[in-house]
Amino acid sequence: MKQNEEEPVLLATARDELEAGIWRDVLERDGIAVYIKSGDPLASFGMPPAPGSIRLFVHAGDEKRARWLLGEATRSA
Repeated sequence: MKQNEEEPVLLATARDELEAGIWRDVLERDGIAVYIKSGDPLASFGMPPAPGSIRLFVHAGDEKRARWLLGEATRSA
């Protein structure tokens, strides 16, 4: 079954909000829309998300390029 190009796919899980923000900036600079979601239920009550609970999603059609960009970003850091 072919995946819809617009369907969101999990790209990565960040350790914290700072890491998620850096990754988002790298991807958005290249025109890739990024959706960030915290898997921590307490985050909706104003608590900082638990480490490793922040997930980044992109459209399925952008997944390959996004993985390449993040690979380049993490190698140069």
